[in-house]
Amino acid sequence: MALILIVEDEVVLGKTFKASLVDDGHTVHWVPSAEEAQEWLADHQVDLALVDVRLPGIDGVELLRSMVETHPDTTVVMMTAHGDVQTAVQAMKLGAADFLIKPVDLDAVSLVAERNLKHRRMTQRWKHEQKSRTQAFGLHQIIGDCAKIEKAKAWVRRMSDLGVAATERPPNVLITGETGTGKDLLAKAFHYEGPRAEAPFVHVNCGALPESLVESELFGHTKGAFTDARSSKRGLFEVADQGTLFLDEIGALALPLQAKILTAIETGNIRPVGSEDERPVNVQLIAAMNQDPERWVKEGKLRGDLYHRLRVIHVHLPPLRERGPDLYVLADHFLRLHCAKFGMPLKPLDAAAKKALRAYHWPGNVRELCHRLESAILLCGDTVEAEFLPQPTRRMNTPPGGQESEYIATDFSRGPVPLESVERELIRRALTASRQNVSRAADLLSISRDALRYRIDKYSLTSTRNGGSR
Repeated sequence: MALILIVEDEVVLGKTFKASLVDDGHTVHWVPSAEEAQEWLADHQVDLALVDVRLPGIDGVELLRSMVETHPDTTVVMMTAHGDVQTAVQAMKLGAADFLIKPVDLDAVSLVAERNLKHRRMTQRWKHEQKSRTQAFGLHQIIGDCAKIEKAKAWVRRMSDLGVAATERPPNVLITGETGTGKDLLAKAFHYEGPRAEAPFVHVNCGALPESLVESELFGHTKGAFTDARSSKRGLFEVADQGTLFLDEIGALALPLQAKILTAIETGNIRPVGSEDERPVNVQLIAAMNQDPERWVKEGKLRGDLYHRLRVIHVHLPPLRERGPDLYVLADHFLRLHCAKFGMPLKPLDAAAKKALRAYHWPGNVRELCHRLESAILLCGDTVEAEFLPQPTRRMNTPPGGQESEYIATDFSRGPVPLESVERELIRRALTASRQNVSRAADLLSISRDALRYRIDKYSLTSTRNGGSR
């Protein structure tokens, strides 16, 4: 079960404790002095140490000081007589996890040992999970080395080196880029590479929150604040306290709510719905947008004061089509990842497939590339061929003046034209013509809003709702 060290100068008591803990299934070593304990600890890593405060030579408190430095992962429980309680309290401040007051009942020894070992196991599990998250979402997971990606990585490293995220009012971060460029991955890198890595990372998809519940979700509410508020609830700002709050697609929030987020940023306080009292929060705020924020400010969709508060650090992630050789590096990464996941030998791209990768526009960017290659390896043979990859939409040439033709031309003499590519282009143009309004675009295409929304998600396009953003 566990390796336990007992440091007790009373021989009978030490051996009795040892026998009791051995009966509980533990491996136990007993020594009568701190000096012998230090000598034995030089070759052993113990889970739990029961240390008497009063020992001949080096006392228990000094042994504790030494163990905190040399064996920080060992849980130490101090044992003391009734008159030495103050000494035990001092030991707790130095790093002891618990203490026992003599005379000690053997059942109490077993209970305290099990309680502290359970806490140790939970702590180790939590540390392992945090380490796993860091490995899964650290900077090394951002694949590619084009200039703009290297610049984004440099910002993460600089923030980590400066440690400014640990302050009470950390600088806000704004990440922009098209859908699928990896904004969420970069936000996690900011968190897990920084000083808040052991605190919560809370990802909020602002576009997915029901408009009627957004304020309650972000700031919380008190019992009875509205009809369904049967109990009080913490908001996501409070859940992320001491950690990072990632507001993905912040432009989807209505302007009044943007004002409340601005207030929270400026004051460091939030007010739950239905409450008259403010509550302090300390969060690293990272926001993301897949639209041009300056254009949205001009169009009145994003508050200018909020935008300037958010862009203390502004990182723009380039679309995949502008990342040059990174396209092949990412493709190779995803092919290895997917083939390993399905237990397949590596399936490389053939020459025609590489050309197809470069010819395609990749509107869904890195996310689309990942999913397309996953599909391709399941359909292809030993190599990934061009027929298993998306094909570029063939359009009429753009006329002088840069305006798109109102027609979509196809040329079957050059090979098959996938229906999906034509449908995607048609939807894209309808959204452009309707100024990204879903209802108007659906009318232009003579389909329902739900049918259009399905296709918008299918082709990784972006749009706005009637009266709100999406």
